Amino acid sequence: MLALAGLAACASCTAIFGIDRDYHAVEGDAGSDVDAGADGPLGSDARDHAAPDGGDSGIVYPADAGAVTKVTAGKFHTCAFFGDTGYAKCWGRNDDFGELGTGTGASSATPVYAMGPGLKDLFAGAHDTCATLAAGGAECAGKGGLGELGDGVADADSPVPVATSVFPSSPTVIASGEAFTCAVVSGGDVWCVGDGQLGELGNGSATMSLSAVKAQLGGAARSVAAFYQHACALMADGTVECWGDDSSGQVGDGNVTPDAGVLVPKAVAGVAGATAVGVGEDFSCALVSDDAGGDVLCWGANAFGQLGNGSSNPSPTPVQVQGATGATILAVGGGHACASAVDTGGVVCWGKGGSGQLGSGGTGDSNTAMAVVNVGGYPESITAGGYHTCALFASPNVQCWGSDDFGQLGDGKTNMDEPSPVSVQW
Repeated sequence: MLALAGLAACASCTAIFGIDRDYHAVEGDAGSDVDAGADGPLGSDARDHAAPDGGDSGIVYPADAGAVTKVTAGKFHTCAFFGDTGYAKCWGRNDDFGELGTGTGASSATPVYAMGPGLKDLFAGAHDTCATLAAGGAECAGKGGLGELGDGVADADSPVPVATSVFPSSPTVIASGEAFTCAVVSGGDVWCVGDGQLGELGNGSATMSLSAVKAQLGGAARSVAAFYQHACALMADGTVECWGDDSSGQVGDGNVTPDAGVLVPKAVAGVAGATAVGVGEDFSCALVSDDAGGDVLCWGANAFGQLGNGSSNPSPTPVQVQGATGATILAVGGGHACASAVDTGGVVCWGKGGSGQLGSGGTGDSNTAMAVVNVGGYPESITAGGYHTCALFASPNVQCWGSDDFGQLGDGKTNMDEPSPVSVQW
């Protein structure tokens, strides 16, 4: 999924990202140096659906998109994927980069059609949204200043989805951090494009690249996750490898000396049998499963309790989250994480809670997993954004909680944090 470096490591984040210390939007600072209009350089590969209601593209979207099969969140936006019909709807922030992929620069507090028809899967990134296509290939919309849209062009933010032309074959999984994008392609290789100053591309270099480069993994990958300036891959053998910023131990290789740039993927110490991996701004987590369910292991920064082990001490090696035993679904956000809880039949969250993103009914942090109140049962899908969380129950019941500054909860409101779940208004 999106994020900021840890507070201690990013004293200038307010000026850079237009947020205050609690990660709310600062009035009057919405990234004025970014042109999110539809007139930017899109290239000849842009798909012709420049408006969510058909508009200039001639596409007529159905009144009913079908059943929601997945929810996926970026830093300040959320999307729902309708897997049976190949449509997507998104909501939340859109006026800086066009990350909703609607063809316009307008934010929305309720779901709107996005990314066009014919989608195979959907992946919200920090400031973009990417989709794989049923016909093959992939597309991305949103922030593209360093080539992270994968179209080989720099300084080209796009509210219209553009084809990802830089990957050697059709991606199966796509993950975007602050200014880079990685994709798993056929055969399990991971290719990355965009900013590489801290090793985010995993190719042994500390430079940006407009062409995709191959991450130097130790084997085939099943999935990849990215957030601010680091990434992790779930390997086919159940291990996890991470690369990029390691200033808080988020690469998980046991190195107690902070390393701002791990240029080549390293194996996370002691992780085996992993079935899912997630990445936050300065920490990472993996779901390690067996026949009885799974445990969640996390590593990296821990100032807000995001490692979930009952302490606030950082760890460069994995520690077990307390209260998440039996988990089958894992979602990692900016400074918090959530999991399904087979034992309790709902959702548990831990870490930073200042915007209500833990769903506890309050705004306190928690260094152990705590139950989300008033959820709709056992979830089919969970996603964690920068400062909000959403869960899919029986379609169309999607519930969200946390920061709603840009309408990312989808309940028709903005500028109102919700520490308890609210329903997305379809």
